[in-house]
Amino acid sequence: MSKSNKNKYISDYFLDSQKIIAKFNPKNIVILQFFQRREFAILAGMNEVLELLITNSDYKNYKIRYLKDGTRLGKKEVVLELEGPLHLFGHFEGMIDGILARSTSIATNAYLCKKAANNKDIIFMADRSDHYLMHEIDGKAARIGGVSLFSNLAQAGSLKSENFGSMPHALIQNFQGNLIEATRAYAKIFPEKELVALVDFNNDALTDSLAVLAEFGKKLAGIRIDTSKNIADKMFVTPQSDEFGINAKLVKKLRHELDKNHGKHVKIIVSSGLNPLKIKKLEDQNAPIDAYGVGEYMLRIRHHFSADATVLNNQKIAKFGRFYRKNPKLITFDYEK
Repeated sequence: MSKSNKNKYISDYFLDSQKIIAKFNPKNIVILQFFQRREFAILAGMNEVLELLITNSDYKNYKIRYLKDGTRLGKKEVVLELEGPLHLFGHFEGMIDGILARSTSIATNAYLCKKAANNKDIIFMADRSDHYLMHEIDGKAARIGGVSLFSNLAQAGSLKSENFGSMPHALIQNFQGNLIEATRAYAKIFPEKELVALVDFNNDALTDSLAVLAEFGKKLAGIRIDTSKNIADKMFVTPQSDEFGINAKLVKKLRHELDKNHGKHVKIIVSSGLNPLKIKKLEDQNAPIDAYGVGEYMLRIRHHFSADATVLNNQKIAKFGRFYRKNPKLITFDYEK
């Protein structure tokens, strides 16, 4: 972001305050501290914050102390401390809060999914829930949280990254709902990619999984089930409450039948409305799942940041109920690098 257009992203009252302080109190030395309130978080977005300050302020005329991306945070732990004349950096408060809130939330969401899955693969499938211009930033946060599989290159952050490959329902629909024909076409156009068939289009995951296995054998790398929580697969004639959507009974039956038909090599990937609670439940039920695709949950902003001005000219003074919080883990920014 260039200096010429940064102000349009800053709240007017911050800009007004900057002008007032620059006029009347330009030599006051203030400590501004940033923190979030949840019991646990994975910090992300700090590199973007540092870039913002370095690019758009006289950063060598004030002190920057910070925590690195990936740091595990506790409740109200200070992640960033800026010390100097407030008019040099105070107007960036809202922007910094927003950067840290979004990226930290996504990194933490990714971490919690990975933990719930007992460290199995988590596929970041949040592209359809997000503005495309955010994909690179959000993918970086997800990588900080431990995710390594993505739906596009912007999220992955590298042309060398191996993204998750499958197919949308629309591809199968374009072949009159014939999964075999759609998968043949996929394999013909992309012979170098792993073949992962989407098997819930006809809501008959078992039949379609065995059909693609019979057709492609060892070439079939995996199947993906994307059954909605409002639907029960055809294998359940009179479905019970625990037989809708992605459930352990469905996956266990699929695994058993795949193995019985020389398909032990076929991975089972699930998606549709997943979050850490649902993933943990499946893991606790020993569902034989190899990877989880998570979308909308990844983008939930649950870690909101605030900033307090807590010290003025070496005197501790702050808004009622707030106070200076010392964090010895903070790193002093090296201006020489």
